[in-house]
Amino acid sequence: MKAQTVSIIGLGRAGVSIGLAVKAKLPLTVVGYDPNPDTARMAQDKMKAVDAVEMSLFKAVARADILVMMLPVAELEETLQIIGDDLQSHTLVLDFSGLKGPGLKWARKYLPQGHYVGATPVLAAKWLADGRTDVMAATADLFQNSLFCLMPAPDADPQAVETAVNFGLVLGARPYFIDPMEYDALVQGTEALPGFVAAAMLKSLKQSTSWQDMLRFAGSSFSLATLPLAQPKDIAFMALHQKEASLRWLEALISELTTLRRLVYEGEPQLLTAVLEELANERDKWLLKRQDNEWDERTMPNIERPSMMGHMLGGLAPDTKKKGGSKR
Repeated sequence: MKAQTVSIIGLGRAGVSIGLAVKAKLPLTVVGYDPNPDTARMAQDKMKAVDAVEMSLFKAVARADILVMMLPVAELEETLQIIGDDLQSHTLVLDFSGLKGPGLKWARKYLPQGHYVGATPVLAAKWLADGRTDVMAATADLFQNSLFCLMPAPDADPQAVETAVNFGLVLGARPYFIDPMEYDALVQGTEALPGFVAAAMLKSLKQSTSWQDMLRFAGSSFSLATLPLAQPKDIAFMALHQKEASLRWLEALISELTTLRRLVYEGEPQLLTAVLEELANERDKWLLKRQDNEWDERTMPNIERPSMMGHMLGGLAPDTKKKGGSKR
């Protein structure tokens, strides 16, 4: 039996983009599920990103040879708990939620079979300033020439990991292996901290008597700066998942804001400009690196494998020698 069906749970921009990338490169059936039926129909009828829509989460899971879970981390535990009995024994579960440590723990607890691999496709450089999250903004190159972070458990099935690697290549992303706990600590700074900044900024502005007038003129800077608040449950979950890290980031942020306040108070335009220009240069360097996708750090290990097509279509065929039990 070869892999024939990819099921995508969560049909926002990222999920639909994955469907478009898979359909463009592989002769697989793509099934979609979203709790909002209008979103699911749009993904199928307008975007042509899925071949079929399942209105039942359980049916979408049961059909999957590869299950892509595009869920907020705050919803992941409950979802894994209720789908565990519907997975096929050979199914590769790709968890794209925001944190990986909790996902690994919950997979061990709730998935009696299947192969769980934590992963994160990194947004391509050309889309970083886009800010759109709706279905109609989906594109097959959303992750092109970027990284596909892979965080399998130490005892993960090697074939499952290889298939996950190849799935990232289908998306146009280069595999990058990282420890799940290390990853979770790092995203505290790039995901939770922007959420804190957005919350503090919005609340401070909202207290102004001119708040309604500000809203008339607010532009892309304000819209992008407050975008993290679109996932308030995830921000809270991340913040409390690693409280010590969150508190360290908040202390660092308060310190930097205090420095900026002092520079404004002292009214030295050259000094303030120099500080901001230095940070602007650092941002430009980051964007250039993201565009080239060249980093002076670890790369994926050499994996001897046949063609990508061969593994995607047959890499996770059920092994009759292995009965029951999850191979994570």
